Amino acid sequence: MLRIGKLKLNRDYVQLVLYVILQSIICWWAALDYGRSFQTATFSTTQLPLIGYTVAITAAVFIILDRQIPTQWSLIAIGIAIALAFTNIIAQESELLYLLLTASAWLFIMAIPRFGMQNYFGLVVFSIVMTFTIPVAVFYLQNQYLSTTFLWKLAPLAASYGFLYVPTFSQKRQINQLISAIMGFVLVITIFLQPMTWQTILAIVITIAIWFSQQAFGRLRQHLFINTLVQFVLMFLLY
Repeated sequence: MLRIGKLKLNRDYVQLVLYVILQSIICWWAALDYGRSFQTATFSTTQLPLIGYTVAITAAVFIILDRQIPTQWSLIAIGIAIALAFTNIIAQESELLYLLLTASAWLFIMAIPRFGMQNYFGLVVFSIVMTFTIPVAVFYLQNQYLSTTFLWKLAPLAASYGFLYVPTFSQKRQINQLISAIMGFVLVITIFLQPMTWQTILAIVITIAIWFSQQAFGRLRQHLFINTLVQFVLMFLLY
């Protein structure tokens, strides 16, 4: 419990709220940054259901991976996300609807322990789903088209998920060291593909520092909040 004066707050729910806020910003950041250079990029009320969808999905991710809040709440969050995906604004774009339902379906599979998807395979799929669903939907709703250039722009985001969430998806410490090194190398490569500035150099330094931290401490208790905080900083530097 966290105490603020006479107010007592459950630590898990505080971390949930902070995670949802930061992770929602991360999901939208790259699309907004890339799209703002085009005159066609606009924000309207048509994107409000997608904001709600993003909040529901990121909440489900935290509940599933943190394992401290009852799992049934993740299923409720996924149900809300699916309902929002079927709103008239999103459902009229069939490709967009299928894309968002794919993310919801994958999280539902992750939420069921018997499927055993919280492993390295699950990490790869999680990284792909989180990178190429909501950010793609945001870009498409803003610009009414999709470009391969933008998809390549998302490479550092995908690599950051794969790198930062290694200890979250597996507690096999020795194997994690190897997987973390591989994913960290991939992340550094994607950063090098960006124009070299002091921001990209700092992002590489942070990546290396996090890798050493993973080797020394493995999975920390506040791993999800730390993950999203570091990822937020990286996205701020890279986009």
